[in-house]
Amino acid sequence: MAQKKQTFVIIGLGLIGGSLAGAIRKHFRAARVIAVSRSSQKIAFAKKKRLIHEGFTALRSALSEADLVFVCSPVDSIPKLISEVDRYAPKGTVVSDVGSTKGEIVRWSDRRRFRHIEFVGSHPLAGSHLRGLRHVKADLFEKAFVFVTPSRKTARRAASVVSRFWKRLRASVQVLSPEAHDELVSEVSHLPHAVASALVNQTSVKSLQFASSGFLDTTRVAQGDPALWVPIFLTNRAHLLARLKRLEGELKRLTSALKRRSGSSIRNFLKTASTKRSRL
Repeated sequence: MAQKKQTFVIIGLGLIGGSLAGAIRKHFRAARVIAVSRSSQKIAFAKKKRLIHEGFTALRSALSEADLVFVCSPVDSIPKLISEVDRYAPKGTVVSDVGSTKGEIVRWSDRRRFRHIEFVGSHPLAGSHLRGLRHVKADLFEKAFVFVTPSRKTARRAASVVSRFWKRLRASVQVLSPEAHDELVSEVSHLPHAVASALVNQTSVKSLQFASSGFLDTTRVAQGDPALWVPIFLTNRAHLLARLKRLEGELKRLTSALKRRSGSSIRNFLKTASTKRSRL
């Protein structure tokens, strides 16, 4: 009897969902890739670009043979979609997500008694300020850090399946707790986005017309979609507030040095940052 082809289901056809579909087509050549999107136009475009084999606007229609499902949608929509997947997916289906915060989602899943699925959270630190299927990259996740965030209640099989999946896409997989993940990304992802947005907001229209490479490099991420970032900020509110408070301390230190006209203090402030950045 012929072995059943592995079936992947991608829910959400944005930049990450589309790139994930393309990466699966590249690294799992014998697998079947199905997408779910509210937009029939996106489905048609993804099929034309050979990112997917088939697409549906109704979730139930896509799940009959699902082996591994990825929810690629804003973090505030993920729990509802996981619940729907549990209604229709075959028993034993492994489900993950690509959300930028993990604590709230994993705590929610730990309180659930799923009937058909096994869930484990994951998050690729990959993406772009560019949006949509026209900017997908099948190699987006290669050499990128991907966090897999099991809890004590997570099925080991599910964590293993998802970790192996990301490794097959040539990502650097890091396994850590949801709480440790959220604290880490608040520093290297969420705070930078907040700061970039603040820098743009405080800059006058007159000055912006002369913005050059330094300003553009520093503020690139401020172009991110607010519909994605508002729920990220809110679901990681405690850690982001702590990082903002620490940033205020750094700004106060620089402000004090400027008021005192202390060249040595300013030099130390800049040298510390330069040295840390050069090590990356």
